[in-house]
Amino acid sequence: MAERNLDNIKIIREAVKQDLLGGRISQVLGWEKGHYWWQSRPLFARSEADLEKLTWDSFCGINLSRYLLEELKDHEKVGVLVKGCDARAFNRLLQDNMVKREQVILYGLPCPGMLDYNRLFEEAGAVPSGIAENNGTVILKTGGGDREVKREDVMLDKCRECVYPDPAAYDQMLLSPQGERKAAGRFKPVEELEAMPADERFAYWDKELSRCLRCYACRQACPFCSCRECFVEQESPRWQGRAYQPSENFMFHLVRAYHGTGRCIDCGECERSCPVNIPLQELNRKLIKDINELYGDYEAGLDAEAEPPLLTYRPDDPAAFSEK
Repeated sequence: MAERNLDNIKIIREAVKQDLLGGRISQVLGWEKGHYWWQSRPLFARSEADLEKLTWDSFCGINLSRYLLEELKDHEKVGVLVKGCDARAFNRLLQDNMVKREQVILYGLPCPGMLDYNRLFEEAGAVPSGIAENNGTVILKTGGGDREVKREDVMLDKCRECVYPDPAAYDQMLLSPQGERKAAGRFKPVEELEAMPADERFAYWDKELSRCLRCYACRQACPFCSCRECFVEQESPRWQGRAYQPSENFMFHLVRAYHGTGRCIDCGECERSCPVNIPLQELNRKLIKDINELYGDYEAGLDAEAEPPLLTYRPDDPAAFSEK
């Protein structure tokens, strides 16, 4: 498995090196290893030496398309490595006119699903010295010997229920496609919440959102949060204060979720980046589920030409709310 991954990294490096050194692009957005073996962080490669750091492993969960908002300059062409969620995020940015298609080369990387280091630590009972992977099994290296676990049991939540691991948009597919997946439990937590009485649902979210620090990490990681100025930072009118207020926590998360209705690609970056583990995907998936039920199945980011339901006017749209 390790040899195969090294082969994949070599394929990726060679593909992007030709374009970078040939002057077709000025920069490559990829991943490099962090301080620990379980960390893979964004890499902004502008030279051959930078490309030697480029990696592709089971910890490349960060969605790179979001960085185009900061890295893409006028008259510059950039290459981006894209998983399924990264490519859909790119399509969302295209739909919002935040990027220009001709300025970006997409290198497709079908995603096997990323691993959750917290789950790895729990399974090992400590911090493992490393891992190995083999045919759907993760081997944890510990001082007390090796321990095997099923790969799907230690994947990130966002990857467990991923339906589209293959990039929906790419200029060059670098590795073999994974194929569409089924995610039977994708909306199960939402359905469980819907079944609760209203007061219990309120108590649930009151408890979860009371932990919010309003650090806005969820916003910064989110590909549909592409506004140049966020409403929480506006001074006139002023929507949010600086002091901790539970009601303002509710306001921030509900307004942000509604802004993403029909636009959220369900990449889970908001929840993954939250330092206090608020289950933000439950909010987003509730609205994805509602959009599917009201407007037919629609998956944001699959087709850059398809208008999100709430941004499309049709005279024959049903107006069930007016009948109540």
